[in-house]
Amino acid sequence: MSYWLVKSPFRTRSWPDVLVKGSFKLYGIRNHQAKNNISMMQRGDVALFYHSRSGKNIFGIMHVSKLPYQDPTTNAANWLAIDFKPIKTFETAISLGQIKAEPTLQDIGLIKQPRLSVMRLSKNEFEKIINLANLKS
Repeated sequence: MSYWLVKSPFRTRSWPDVLVKGSFKLYGIRNHQAKNNISMMQRGDVALFYHSRSGKNIFGIMHVSKLPYQDPTTNAANWLAIDFKPIKTFETAISLGQIKAEPTLQDIGLIKQPRLSVMRLSKNEFEKIINLANLKS
């Protein structure tokens, strides 16, 4: 299993919308590094849902529910989309400030590459972030 952090683009739904719909479809990504990360995702991988429009917070955990597929917003075969299902909501969202204050998280993509929308996390980084929400992975 791999661990990820996925940013919700500004045009898509918030975490409450994802919960109501029961899924999150990530598409329209036009960054090669993010596309390469999407291409490595497998069914069952877990991802943190980060929304920069709602206070720059991580709101919950999702899992990959469908393997990467051709992005429906373009005819270019090299762009991918992927689907997630929400599995856990944090009682209190984890802020970007909390993550920046944690010395062991200074090398994650959210800090080093703040514009990257899909980034891999190590198991330790994932668990450290979850611990910020007082949850166990």
